[in-house]
Amino acid sequence: METKRLAYVMFVLVCLFLALAQPSEGSYFTAWAGPGCNNHAARYSKCGCSNIGNDVHGGYEFVYQGQTASAYNTANCKGVAQTRFSGSVNQACSGFGWKSFFIQC
Repeated sequence: METKRLAYVMFVLVCLFLALAQPSEGSYFTAWAGPGCNNHAARYSKCGCSNIGNDVHGGYEFVYQGQTASAYNTANCKGVAQTRFSGSVNQACSGFGWKSFFIQC
Protein backbone atom coordinates (compact mmCIF):
# COMPACT_ATOMS: atom_id res chain seq x y z
CA MET A 1 0.00 0.00 0.00
CA GLU A 2 2.82 2.38 0.88
CA THR A 3 4.43 1.76 -2.53
CA LYS A 4 1.22 2.71 -4.35
CA ARG A 5 0.94 5.90 -2.32
CA LEU A 6 4.54 6.84 -3.03
CA ALA A 7 4.05 6.15 -6.75
CA TYR A 8 0.90 8.32 -6.76
CA VAL A 9 2.68 11.20 -5.00
CA MET A 10 5.61 10.98 -7.44
CA PHE A 11 3.18 10.95 -10.39
CA VAL A 12 1.42 14.08 -9.10
CA LEU A 13 4.75 15.86 -8.54
CA VAL A 14 5.97 15.05 -12.04
CA CYS A 15 2.67 16.27 -13.53
CA LEU A 16 2.94 19.54 -11.60
CA PHE A 17 6.54 20.00 -12.67
CA LEU A 18 5.68 19.45 -16.33
CA ALA A 19 2.68 21.77 -16.13
CA LEU A 20 4.76 24.59 -14.67
CA ALA A 21 7.89 24.08 -16.76
CA GLN A 22 8.79 26.87 -19.14
CA PRO A 23 10.38 26.15 -22.51
CA SER A 24 14.14 26.55 -22.29
CA GLU A 25 14.41 28.49 -25.51
CA GLY A 26 12.16 30.18 -28.02
CA SER A 27 12.64 30.90 -31.69
CA TYR A 28 15.94 32.47 -32.67
CA PHE A 29 17.74 34.06 -35.61
CA THR A 30 21.46 33.51 -36.18
CA ALA A 31 23.45 35.69 -38.58
CA TRP A 32 27.00 34.92 -39.73
CA ALA A 33 29.78 37.21 -40.88
CA GLY A 34 30.46 34.94 -43.84
CA PRO A 35 31.27 34.13 -46.39
CA GLY A 36 28.17 31.99 -46.10
CA CYS A 37 27.21 30.49 -42.74
CA ASN A 38 30.79 30.65 -41.43
CA ASN A 39 33.01 32.64 -39.11
CA HIS A 40 31.68 35.01 -36.44
CA ALA A 41 27.97 34.59 -35.63
CA ALA A 42 25.42 36.60 -33.65
CA ARG A 43 22.26 35.03 -32.23
CA TYR A 44 19.09 37.07 -31.72
CA SER A 45 16.43 35.49 -29.51
CA LYS A 46 14.77 38.22 -27.45
CA CYS A 47 11.14 39.09 -27.96
CA GLY A 48 10.58 42.24 -29.96
CA CYS A 49 12.94 44.10 -32.25
CA SER A 50 16.69 43.53 -32.56
CA ASN A 51 19.00 45.42 -34.90
CA ILE A 52 21.26 43.06 -36.85
CA GLY A 53 24.95 43.92 -36.51
CA ASN A 54 26.63 45.41 -39.58
CA ASP A 55 29.32 42.70 -39.47
CA VAL A 56 26.99 39.67 -39.74
CA HIS A 57 25.28 39.64 -43.15
CA GLY A 58 27.00 36.64 -44.77
CA GLY A 59 24.26 34.09 -44.10
CA TYR A 60 21.41 33.36 -41.69
CA GLU A 61 19.33 30.70 -40.02
CA PHE A 62 15.94 31.07 -38.33
CA VAL A 63 14.87 28.26 -36.00
CA TYR A 64 11.15 28.25 -35.23
CA GLN A 65 10.26 27.12 -31.72
CA GLY A 66 6.78 28.57 -31.39
CA GLN A 67 7.35 32.28 -32.08
CA THR A 68 7.00 33.78 -35.56
CA ALA A 69 9.34 36.51 -36.77
CA SER A 70 9.79 39.20 -39.42
CA ALA A 71 12.85 40.75 -41.06
CA TYR A 72 13.08 44.44 -42.02
CA ASN A 73 15.31 46.33 -44.45
CA THR A 74 15.42 49.22 -41.97
CA ALA A 75 16.82 49.59 -38.47
CA ASN A 76 14.49 49.39 -35.46
CA CYS A 77 11.88 47.32 -37.37
CA LYS A 78 10.42 50.41 -39.04
CA GLY A 79 8.14 50.18 -42.04
CA VAL A 80 6.87 47.02 -43.70
CA ALA A 81 8.40 43.61 -42.98
CA GLN A 82 10.25 42.25 -46.02
CA THR A 83 10.25 38.59 -44.96
CA ARG A 84 8.18 36.58 -42.48
CA PHE A 85 9.25 33.38 -40.75
CA SER A 86 6.73 30.95 -39.29
CA GLY A 87 7.79 27.38 -39.01
CA SER A 88 10.55 24.84 -39.32
CA VAL A 89 14.10 25.97 -40.02
CA ASN A 90 14.86 28.62 -42.62
CA GLN A 91 18.48 28.98 -43.70
CA ALA A 92 20.34 30.74 -46.48
CA CYS A 93 24.11 30.79 -46.56
CA SER A 94 24.36 33.84 -48.78
CA GLY A 95 24.33 37.55 -48.11
CA PHE A 96 21.18 39.36 -47.01
CA GLY A 97 20.23 43.02 -46.59
CA TRP A 98 17.94 43.01 -43.55
CA LYS A 99 18.89 45.46 -40.83
CA SER A 100 16.50 44.39 -38.06
CA PHE A 101 14.53 41.38 -36.91
CA PHE A 102 11.34 41.14 -34.83
CA ILE A 103 10.38 38.02 -32.84
CA GLN A 104 6.71 37.94 -31.86
CA CYS A 105 6.26 36.56 -28.33
